[in-house]
Amino acid sequence: MAIQFEKPQPLMVGDKAYYTLSSYDPVQVKVTVPLVTDADVTFALATLLAQMEATPEQLSDHEWFAQHFPGLESTDALVEQIGLELEQMNMQFAEQQKIDQCRAEITRRLNQSVPAMHLARVRESVRAQFEQSLAMDGITLTAFLARSGASMAQVEQMLDEQARASAEEGAALDAFARERKLAVSAEELGDLLGVGPEDAKDIIAQARAAGQYDDLMDGALRMKALAAVVSECDCTYHHETEEEARERLAAAAQLRGQYAGTDGAAGNAPQGSGNASGLHLV
Repeated sequence: MAIQFEKPQPLMVGDKAYYTLSSYDPVQVKVTVPLVTDADVTFALATLLAQMEATPEQLSDHEWFAQHFPGLESTDALVEQIGLELEQMNMQFAEQQKIDQCRAEITRRLNQSVPAMHLARVRESVRAQFEQSLAMDGITLTAFLARSGASMAQVEQMLDEQARASAEEGAALDAFARERKLAVSAEELGDLLGVGPEDAKDIIAQARAAGQYDDLMDGALRMKALAAVVSECDCTYHHETEEEARERLAAAAQLRGQYAGTDGAAGNAPQGSGNASGLHLV
């Protein structure tokens, strides 16, 4: 069994920690782009019809088809459009893989451990976000536990793991930003957050009023650092072969078979490829 070594504490100046990375070289990642199969397209079409409360037979009704799929001339054109959208979704999936792998690798390079007081602060934030998410969905913690089958101890462990992962990632990105001498101005904030200039001003004003301006800018700097890591990474794209796609779908079918009581289209979704929930055909 491999021996686990405790990483040293970072240099502390007041309440601020200074971290370093084992390397600042570009990250090397390899991502897989799933192949869009006939099974993926068939499932996507079936799900789309189910969402519309329609039947496959209605596709042959020219008036109904023209009303619900304007701009498409036939079912063949609809199937082709679904295939194109699934390909786009699979490329987005691959890009997310690239970002996730960059996150994991830059975090792995962190030389120091996160101090307990900083970890506790992140833990409070993670818990608050979890509770806010439940509240937005109108779900109580008790209902969540009953629905998920998880215990309170398991939820606490999940929050602990998320907090540690988030804290370590933030520390690694802080180290990268410092090494590259990155900085974020208030004018850049909107672009980093994906909002307009006026919305960015409102966010800044709210953060200042809540005494969270420094936290806001620290978070934006980490976003900028991550974007730099991703843009510099050496990424190899592997496009799934037909054989690999068959193996993926077979494994997914076997996994679905382990769950009793699963029926309908949702129980037959191909895994690891695009699915119909993101289609915008209607």
